[in-house]
Amino acid sequence: MITRRDLCVAVIAAGATATGFVTPWGTIRDAFAPPANNTGLGRAFDTLLAGLDGTQGVGRIVAEGSAPGTSADALIERLGSHLEGALSDRASIEARLGERVRADFAAARTCRVDGWTLSQTECDLAGLRWHLMHDAPAPSRASNTATPLPAAGAATGAAASDAAKAPGQPPAAIVEITNWGPRTTEQGSKFNVQPDGHSGLWFVAPGAPDWVKVRIDGQESPTTVSEAGFTSGIFGSLQERILATPGSYRVELYDPVNDTVQPIGELVVRPMAERAVREDGTRSSIFCPVTGWGPTETTVGVAENAQPDGSQGMWFLLPCAPNNVQLVFGDDRLPATRTDRGITSRVPLALLESPGTVSIRLRHIHSGEELTVGLFEIRP
Repeated sequence: MITRRDLCVAVIAAGATATGFVTPWGTIRDAFAPPANNTGLGRAFDTLLAGLDGTQGVGRIVAEGSAPGTSADALIERLGSHLEGALSDRASIEARLGERVRADFAAARTCRVDGWTLSQTECDLAGLRWHLMHDAPAPSRASNTATPLPAAGAATGAAASDAAKAPGQPPAAIVEITNWGPRTTEQGSKFNVQPDGHSGLWFVAPGAPDWVKVRIDGQESPTTVSEAGFTSGIFGSLQERILATPGSYRVELYDPVNDTVQPIGELVVRPMAERAVREDGTRSSIFCPVTGWGPTETTVGVAENAQPDGSQGMWFLLPCAPNNVQLVFGDDRLPATRTDRGITSRVPLALLESPGTVSIRLRHIHSGEELTVGLFEIRP
C-alpha cells in the first residue's frame, strides 16, 4: 500500500545528488527479466517499463481518463520523442528520464492524480504500463523466461488481474479498521442523520490514506478522512433505494491509487417492525414495543448502572426508534441516543434524591409523540 511517507525520492540521473523527483513507486533501476519488444522503443525500454510495479493505480487513472493524448500510441510517441538518441541501453534511458522529470517540474508540466502531483513523464510511463500490462506484477528477477508485453492497445482485463494474484492469498488490508457503525437500521428509517439529510457512517481507522473511498453496495460514496479514521454514508438515490429494501448491503474500502478493495462488513436494513399500541388503543407510527428496559429501581441517592460522570445509565430495548428522541423521567426531559438495539439515556443523580415512583416515557422530539414504558421506583 502506498502512503505518503512511503514515497521514494528516486534520483535517476547518473551521479545526481541534489535534485530528485518524487514518485509513488520504487527506483526504476531494479533489474527484471526483459519482456518482448512490443512498444517499438527497444528491449531495454520494455524491460524498464515492465519493472514499474506499484504504478498500477496511477496508470489506470491516467490511461482510462478523458485527458487527450493518453492512448497507448500517443504515449509511446511522446516518450519516444523524449528518449530519442538514448534508447540503446537501460542506463541511458534512466539518465534521460531523470533529466526529463526534473525539467517537467521546473516547467510546471505536472499531472495531479487523486492528490498526487507527478511530473508529466511519470504519468506517461504509468499510463503506458497500464495500457500494456494492466495490473500484472513486474516479472520476477529469478525468472529466466521473458514475460511478453501485450501489443499496444490490447485489453488483458480480468485475466491479467487474476494472474497478478497469488492463489488463495487474500488481498492486503488498506488500513486496520477497529470499529465502525451504525451497522443496522429499520426499513424506511434514516440513521445518524446529518444536516444535509444523508445517513452518516463512521469508521475508526487511524492512518487511513487520504484518497480512499467507501463503497456501499458497489457504489462509491463521498468520504472524508481524518487522523482518527474516515466518515461516509448513503446519499440521495442510493439512500432511498437501500432504506426502501430490507437486506444486507456490502460495505467496502477502495484505494484508487493501488486499485485495491478491502471488505469492511455489511449494512443491514431490517424489515419494518410492528408498531407499539398506545394507551388509547391507537398504534404508534414511530415507536416499536419496548421489549425490555432497566434499571427499574434504586435507592435514594444511588445511581444504579452508574456512569463515569456519576449519573444513572438507562437502556431500552426496542427494534425501532426515531433518531430524535428523549427520555421523559417524571417531568424532566433528558437527552437520549438511539443505538442499534434501542435507546440509551442518563439520569442525573440530582433526580434520584427523593423517594417515590417516577413515570418513564420515550418522546419523539419532532412530533411530540410519547410512548409509556413503565414506572421507576426510588426506595428510601
